[in-house]
Amino acid sequence: MTNSARIPTYALTGCNWELTLGCTLNCIHCGSRAGKARPNELSLSECFSVADELVALGCKELTMIGGEVFLFNGWDRLSEYLSDKGLSVNIVTNGYKIGESEIEQIKRAKLINVGISIDGMESNHNRIRGKDDAFQHLQNTLGLLSREGITAGAVTSLMKFNCADLEDLYIFLLEHGVQVWQLQLVSAMGNMADRCEFVTSPGQVRQITEFIRDKNRDRQMVVIAADSIGYFDENETYIRGGSSPICCWGGCAAGITSAFIDSVGNVKGCGALYSDVFIEGNVRKTSLADIWNNKNGFAYNRKFTTDLLSGMCEGCDVGDVCKGGCRSSNYFSTKSLYSNAFCCRHR
Repeated sequence: MTNSARIPTYALTGCNWELTLGCTLNCIHCGSRAGKARPNELSLSECFSVADELVALGCKELTMIGGEVFLFNGWDRLSEYLSDKGLSVNIVTNGYKIGESEIEQIKRAKLINVGISIDGMESNHNRIRGKDDAFQHLQNTLGLLSREGITAGAVTSLMKFNCADLEDLYIFLLEHGVQVWQLQLVSAMGNMADRCEFVTSPGQVRQITEFIRDKNRDRQMVVIAADSIGYFDENETYIRGGSSPICCWGGCAAGITSAFIDSVGNVKGCGALYSDVFIEGNVRKTSLADIWNNKNGFAYNRKFTTDLLSGMCEGCDVGDVCKGGCRSSNYFSTKSLYSNAFCCRHR
């Protein structure tokens, strides 16, 4: 026998694509500090080339995010192209400026759903978005989507002060036909790096997991805990498996089954890893396949061992499964990729 190790093959099943950093709002929690487009963003023709690479790699799911997707001319044609190739495509939008022309783009894009970012009831949502009319615009957008029979989802970024809105927000989203709702913790990155006092406290997480558990038991809406929430308390099987206790956290997927491409072509394992240290390559210089198949790429996850776990995660009895939780949440809260401050199991 030899000591040479076989290089694992990692399957790319999901991808986030940050199409543009232009934005209509100035949100206090924006991880990318969106506002103006970056210089030298990918052209539409370059995006189509990357789309072909995603198809060749066997990607199954794609989420287009921003900034604001609707500020990228041709996003709908790109989505239609990928949908016709067999990918499930959706977008996440702030819902601020969506009218009849944007509805037509959504129809053309063949999306599986439209994700709306909503971060509280009116007062808190407007405070976070920096616009006094942001909530009203979002409400109008939900009405347009409902009128056209377009499936809507919601994404809420949780901070210390907007967790109190969860019950009211649940009722509001039900009334507006939302079928899937994802809750995620804000990290001290991007604009929030200057407002660390707003970051959710670890002590609030159990209340969040209990809320998700209870709403999934109601079976009126699927409420999902994002990767930053958990892990492995008594609510685990209810917060990741929707209305059925069938799914548990299995470790960070960045660079394992998911990738992220930003608006200038940089590739990372996850879009929430907003630091240049996580750039694995650029699609203008290296093919996406070569970046993905690099035996030394995404090493923080692909070469994970339980010996790397630190802080509360060190010696944990589920460390080999959990792997320390969300890398982004860890990096921006504890400065260690393998020490999680928001784990429910040890609280």
